Amino acid sequence: MRRIYISFLGAGDYTPAVYHIENKQADRSQYVQFAELQLTGVDYFDKIFLVMTKTSKEKHYDLLKQELSKLGIHEIYEINITEELAPENHWGWFEEILMHIDHDDELTVDLTHGFRIIPIVFSTALNFLQKAKNIQIRAVYYGAYESNKELSPIVDVKDFYIINEWADAVSRLVEDADPGKLGKVAQKEKSSNINEFDDPDLVNAFADLTEALKNVDIHNIAQKASNALDIVNKKEINASVTGQILLGLVKDKFVSLVSEKTFTGRYDHDYFKLQLEIVHLLLDHKLFMQAYTVMREMLGSFGLIRMKTKANIQNKHGRKQRKKAEIFVRMLQLDEKDWVFSGDDLIIMLKLEQLYKDMEHCGIIESLNNLSKELVKYRNGFDHAWTNKAKAEADIEKTGHKFYKHLHLVVNSLNEKIFF
Repeated sequence: MRRIYISFLGAGDYTPAVYHIENKQADRSQYVQFAELQLTGVDYFDKIFLVMTKTSKEKHYDLLKQELSKLGIHEIYEINITEELAPENHWGWFEEILMHIDHDDELTVDLTHGFRIIPIVFSTALNFLQKAKNIQIRAVYYGAYESNKELSPIVDVKDFYIINEWADAVSRLVEDADPGKLGKVAQKEKSSNINEFDDPDLVNAFADLTEALKNVDIHNIAQKASNALDIVNKKEINASVTGQILLGLVKDKFVSLVSEKTFTGRYDHDYFKLQLEIVHLLLDHKLFMQAYTVMREMLGSFGLIRMKTKANIQNKHGRKQRKKAEIFVRMLQLDEKDWVFSGDDLIIMLKLEQLYKDMEHCGIIESLNNLSKELVKYRNGFDHAWTNKAKAEADIEKTGHKFYKHLHLVVNSLNEKIFF
């Protein structure tokens, strides 16, 4: 990692001033670059770049070099840009600057005398470099010359550039269920004012939640979501306006996984409503294999809505019931005349037969028969990495949403017919 200093040399008339950074004063100079390099320490940087036009170079470059030589700086790298303002030249500035920055560089930037719209162009370049070359921003300085005061402050506006990193990290969490960027930014940007997410407990809570989603840890997702959102709610109390907006995005995305009700541990209406919320979230995050897995397991869970009282979805008695769920899926996939069960499977099928008949009487089984055959076919495709086909189905996303809506109707029908 190189430590880089980049500044812009303007063509204005600069008055000598005593600049300071957080009350640490530099020697009097007309050049803010002199003050910044003196206060930071010239040995800190591996390379010093100056961006200049022909006019600014002719007017100030030699004088600035003389000033910097007082600090022992004799090697300066020039980045020469055109003074033309046509849009194609903006790209030229952008790319001329980019080519001098390496992957993982740490940048200290001074924007005090940026040529016309160059601060806008370079601000875009910084955002691009953060993503494309993983650069780290140490400081973004602006020298605020004040003619009526003895001292002129140099302010660091780094946080207004770092906010892009936080927004991107939150976007990845919300849109892709990816908490990795959130953790990386929290580790890298300790000084940011957007510190609501700079909390290991929050980062770890969302890492646990997204891991549960991706691993389809279906019976623990709600609790992990509740843990994460409890932390979000506490953060919101004292959050900045910007922090509240970002926290709100996260809260809106995952709040559907949390219920004010206490789950009974049964395969009841609230249980299936949560499963549907999980499916919806997985489809939204394009985690299609996981979404199809949950929907396939829902088919079996419909066979457990009359589970014995002592059984709970998370105790050993409840886990043993999942064998019944598998038998119920097999019952759904075949016409009744084609059922072939023997041994323990036959005993389980006979126990499920009355529930099947009751659902059939209400018109629910016909709907589940059609759904199960198609849904299981898709889920088996994922199971076998689509090796039994020339390629994966082209309509996985569209069909996933169709199955989700179908299951939603089934859950509503079961509730209306008082199966829960």
